[in-house]
Amino acid sequence: MSHTITLTVPGDISYTRVASSSASQAAELFLLSIDKLEKKTEFCHAFELAISEAFANAVNNANDLTEPQPITIQFIRKGSTLTATVSDRNKPFSIETPMPDISTYPENGFGLMLIRNVMDCVSCSRKDNTNTIRMSKTAS
Repeated sequence: MSHTITLTVPGDISYTRVASSSASQAAELFLLSIDKLEKKTEFCHAFELAISEAFANAVNNANDLTEPQPITIQFIRKGSTLTATVSDRNKPFSIETPMPDISTYPENGFGLMLIRNVMDCVSCSRKDNTNTIRMSKTAS
């Protein structure tokens, strides 16, 4: 059985905490529903970080727009896997970004690297002028 939670948030950086807190709560509800609450801290933090980074990327990708576009976040439960998607209607972006040069101490460029490190599967697509980053993690 599959369950979905959908949240639409204004595409403004001040809403990052709303997005990341919602991710942590959705992950906790997911773990509770499959009786895996002993994995709570690591699992919930992974979703909180991944959503925070994906949300910030979507907001930053809209920097040339005069009106911020809403960002849609979905959490989809299927079996022992929780998948989150972050979708926006901003300009296209690529998930195939190069690794940042750590020696130059860049302020940006670590988001996708962090997401890839905490999630089991990460993909990106663009369809009908909508960017979607899809991130999944299985509770084991």
